[in-house]
Amino acid sequence: MPQSTPLTIPSPIEIKRLPWMRRLSLISPKLSHLLTVFSYGSLNLWAFIESHPAITSFCEYPGYVIIDDQQVFATFWVQGDGQQQFLVLEGDIQIEPENINSVPTFHDAAVHTVTQAWLASHQQWINNWHRINPYIVSNGRFVTPQILDATAVLFETPVTLFDAEHALRRIDQQLVRTAIFMLLHRGRITSADLTKKPLSGATLFYSNAARA
Repeated sequence: MPQSTPLTIPSPIEIKRLPWMRRLSLISPKLSHLLTVFSYGSLNLWAFIESHPAITSFCEYPGYVIIDDQQVFATFWVQGDGQQQFLVLEGDIQIEPENINSVPTFHDAAVHTVTQAWLASHQQWINNWHRINPYIVSNGRFVTPQILDATAVLFETPVTLFDAEHALRRIDQQLVRTAIFMLLHRGRITSADLTKKPLSGATLFYSNAARA
């Protein structure tokens, strides 16, 4: 089996689709293309990865890593802030590659096991991101830099989603909402509310700079 190093940027491995496996396809704004995962756990882990501004790139099903001297198929590879790491989702379904002889093994790679308990502790944020992502995917290309900048100015002090949309009522509401979510995606604004309760008009957003 071919070997690779942790410094190699991986590509997704083609996965064998067994009869009982579900197939969940989605568009990642961060990667700007369609990707497919095969469990709801991996879908939720993707949502957290996608929403994390510090992660600049990632890859689903990149290949094998070594845990306790055993080869384990990694769920994701992530990169950000000059560092990279392989994530293995605990208790996920068994993944089989179409061609095992072409799958790299990343020896001595940094590996983190994501537990089901950890994922569950972030479920509210993840649920909200599943609602947010379609706005970015569908409308992001219509949000101009001017709209994005006009929206960003609002969050020098904390503002609710409803108030931000009302303040920019001269602009289409869907584009304002999308611009807010794009700013969130890029790490320019944040919201503690999204970790605690469902997204609503009362969700409070504020600048990361203002928070600091």
